[in-house]
Amino acid sequence: MKHNLSSQIYMQVLAVANNKGGVGKTTTAVSIGGALHHLHGARVLMVDLDPQANMTQNLIGRSTEVEQHIGHAIIDKSLDGIILETESGLHLAPSAIGLAQYEALIPQQKMWRYRLGQTLATVASDYDYVVLDCPPSLQTFTVMALVAADAYLIATEPELFALSGLSTLTELADGVEEGLNAKLRFAGVTVTRYNPKQKNSTHSIVMQALAMQYGEEAILPSIRRDSAIVKSQGQAQTIFQYDPQSNAAQDYAALTTSLITSFTTR
Repeated sequence: MKHNLSSQIYMQVLAVANNKGGVGKTTTAVSIGGALHHLHGARVLMVDLDPQANMTQNLIGRSTEVEQHIGHAIIDKSLDGIILETESGLHLAPSAIGLAQYEALIPQQKMWRYRLGQTLATVASDYDYVVLDCPPSLQTFTVMALVAADAYLIATEPELFALSGLSTLTELADGVEEGLNAKLRFAGVTVTRYNPKQKNSTHSIVMQALAMQYGEEAILPSIRRDSAIVKSQGQAQTIFQYDPQSNAAQDYAALTTSLITSFTTR
């Protein structure tokens, strides 16, 4: 069922973040974008802010060479010539290995923390949603993402080591909300690679710890471990293209619906 976007006036920006890598953050960002487009008919811009360019590779493949990336757009405050149309129907402001150099270059610019938001504002009439894939750090690109975003989502694994550092991320976001972006809010936490059968395990302990730290209402639908995710990435497809009936597709559909509801009822 398509989501009725007629009541949505402004482009909504969601940052998917975690200062630890390998926790399913990029997969979550891509899958939310896929659900918004394939299931809800939304116009979606994906923005890869990670120099590792995993989102870019997931959407256009590893062999496609990127000449102009999001770093150029932020410096110029323009997305002209940057955005790529992907086979998934999602539009992409890509990353490339050269983006790493911009980690130090961008803060030399005047009012640099606002530059990503200013850049996205130039295409606000073209998209319903923007999904930002933050790098696994709390430096330049994550700061700009939080300043530009309407909401941020934490994606994490159900492992105890994955919980370390989450409070540092939320502290940064709280500081951004207080001083730089009053509209920023915490969308919640989603747990990836979850095994619901492991009732008395680390998975259960992590879920309880997250609920205690953020509150039950902040715990969003979890994503079950599913081999279809890896296979879809190998085909440079979203899970909704590759296997829309898979467990992962069902779970990301539920997560995305909860995010849409929070955007439309805020």
